[in-house]
Formats: sequence, structure tokens, C-alpha cells
Amino acid sequence: MLFYDNLADYIADQSEKLLALKQANIPEVGVILDVLGPNDNQDMDANPGRHSVTQQVDRLAIDCHGIAGDRHRGLTRPATGREAPLYKRSQATIVNRRQLFAVSPYECALLSERLQVEVTPQLLGANLVIGRADGTDYSISEVPNNTYFAIAPGDAGEPPQPPLATLIQYVQQKGCSRTGRAIAAQYGDKGLTGKFVDHSEHQRGILCSVEFPVDAPVYLERGQKVFFRFPMGCCY
Repeated sequence: MLFYDNLADYIADQSEKLLALKQANIPEVGVILDVLGPNDNQDMDANPGRHSVTQQVDRLAIDCHGIAGDRHRGLTRPATGREAPLYKRSQATIVNRRQLFAVSPYECALLSERLQVEVTPQLLGANLVIGRADGTDYSISEVPNNTYFAIAPGDAGEPPQPPLATLIQYVQQKGCSRTGRAIAAQYGDKGLTGKFVDHSEHQRGILCSVEFPVDAPVYLERGQKVFFRFPMGCCY
């Protein structure tokens, strides 16, 4: 997690994001276009620059711990350098809200245009590609914080109660050199590492946690509907 230096910086940045949100074409209903799971070697030391790359799978098994077999799976995780303003690295255990990573086709197309190479969901390390049900472009990176995604069968007019699964947007994924190195390795161009970091700051997708299911895993599959829900807050 990254933090603003002060409230004034937060207000200024959020004002810009509200303007971007108006132009982001966020849908009420989306559809899962692709599902991607962990690659066969997630070891950072043994697979430098490529351990975070995902691969297409038939379906993803998820529960409140995250994705089965994924390196981000777990209800808790050790604090990292990202949380350095609050915790010393690896000396605190915190709740894990980074369980799934979702992008839209727009992020991939935009970054491909900016980097002049094909940036696929796999290279970004995505787990879900969520499109609009009407097929038009939108930026999932701009969805408001804590947006709920209620997953439903492909023929559903409304999500069942309970939904097949419920994901909650945690935070926007930022550009990072780790993914930049994976893209650079794919195309044999070390300059793409820094270029990716520069151009992906607000167009990288979102991180989510799994609120439901808890007791038994369910499967996310292509063609399932995604109902976007924008929370106001609790009333009790």
C-alpha cells in the first residue's frame, strides 16, 4: 500500500480521479472474458522477471483465502516494503487483501500502444479479464475504491443471493519494475522496464479480495456475469 503525504494531496488526487471516473465508461454489468492462473514456477529466485506472469486456465478455484495454488493466497501475509511507513518488513503479519488481480481489455490495449509491443493480461500477471457486457471499452483501473463485484451465471438478469462469488476492489495496482522486467524479457528489450513503470501508473488494473465464498471454493469461468455495486457505507 502506498500513502499520500497529507490530506491536501489526497483531495487533489481524488478530484482528478473523479474527472477520470466520469470518462472511464464504468459499466453496471460486466462479463468475465478470460481467467488466468499462476504459472508453473512462481519462485522469484528461480524464475526472475517471469515468476509473476500468469497463464490461461479453464477456470479458477477461489474462496476467502484467494486463488488455489497462487503465491498470493492466504488470509494473512507478512508486511513488505510497501507497508514500510507502518510496519517493519517481515516483522508484522497483516490481513491479506491482495488476492486477485483484474484488468479490462482497455488497459492491455492502451499499454500496448504506449509501449509499442503487445502487453497481454498474462504479462501483466492478471487473473481476470473483465469486459463490459455491451463490448465497449472502459477502464477498470478507475473503479471507485471498495467497489463490489457480484459474480453470477452468464444468463443471470440479477446476481443470485448469495452470488456465485463476491470480490471487493482493494486498491489500484501500480506500475512496478517487476512486471516491467517480465515484459522486457519477453521482447528482449531492457528499456521496456522503465518505460512500463512510466506509462502504467494509473492504467494497470485493480487488486481484489474475496469476501464470498468462505466454506467451500467456487469456480470463476469465462462468460460469467459481473455485477458492479458501488457501496455507500453501513447503516448499523
